[in-house]
Amino acid sequence: MSLINKALRRSGFTLIELLVVIAIIAVLVALLLPAVQQAREAARRSQCKNNLKQIGIAMHNYHEATNCFPISVGWNQITGDRQGAFSDKVFMLPYLDRGAQYNMVNVNVFPYSSTGWFGGPSPNNNAIPLSPRIPVFNCPSQTYLVAGGQSNFHYTINVGTTGRLNNQTTGVDGMHNGVACYVGGGGTSDPIVNFRDMIDGTSNTVTYAEFIVDGTGTPPKYQVKTWAGDAWTQSPAQLRTACLALGETTANNSGRNPERGASFSWSFQGTGSAYTHVMAPNDISCHNGGGSDWLGCSLMAAQSMHSGGVQVLMADGSVKFIANAIDYRTWIAIGSRNGNETPGDF
Repeated sequence: MSLINKALRRSGFTLIELLVVIAIIAVLVALLLPAVQQAREAARRSQCKNNLKQIGIAMHNYHEATNCFPISVGWNQITGDRQGAFSDKVFMLPYLDRGAQYNMVNVNVFPYSSTGWFGGPSPNNNAIPLSPRIPVFNCPSQTYLVAGGQSNFHYTINVGTTGRLNNQTTGVDGMHNGVACYVGGGGTSDPIVNFRDMIDGTSNTVTYAEFIVDGTGTPPKYQVKTWAGDAWTQSPAQLRTACLALGETTANNSGRNPERGASFSWSFQGTGSAYTHVMAPNDISCHNGGGSDWLGCSLMAAQSMHSGGVQVLMADGSVKFIANAIDYRTWIAIGSRNGNETPGDF
């Protein structure tokens, strides 16, 4: 056999060599894929943080123009209907470069509801300005869509350290201590909230946080449960215990599925218009049984798809990442605007 033929025979890979190369490539892919995924999540988390920053700027600009934060939870003062109140997000639209949408809103009718409340979008002439999915209201780390994704949102205003806002039957003021304002439709109303009311300091008061939308496509942990606690007498810790006792895997039996995160324009606890610091970061969330969530009796938690915690917007405009392991007393302290607490590190 000539030397040329021997060289030609040795020019290819043997089966063992080919398998070794494939194995090396597989190992490299296995090493690189998590890094790529982490880089993508870091970018999504950064965009999510920027969304909260933009909401903070809009809140500050609204406050500059009106000397208060926008009304955020309550009954429509024109229609007198509990289903007709517009959320704080609607009032912030002009300060998010969406003045044209805001100018189209008819406050004499209902907000847009993507899940069919108020008879659905057809008879609702607010569908055009209030049905679009607005990027600044949505965290890119969340991919699940409620009702096709129209008007979905993932950020919500802080209602404080209470499980209730207002009792329309007795007219008892909810006495919340967060940033959200409650306007009653027959009972009493909370006073407007502005910077003067933040006795604890703007750097120690949370205004907004992330949450995960409800629905059959989300993990059971993030499906809102039905809670039968007593929001009028129990402490925050007792309320939290009652909600957590339902367990993460309990089926969604709230009767509101899917509502949370569905319609950014509707000021209703069921849609996630507000959250409470009663529940710790990434706890489960609970509606009050018997329809009392109409009165603001709900235990909605701050939640996120980011590993280890949630991002929150402080009243001074800064955005912080709060770990799931934050001391509960500190979480309560930064959830109130006038509790005179001294929060720990966060």
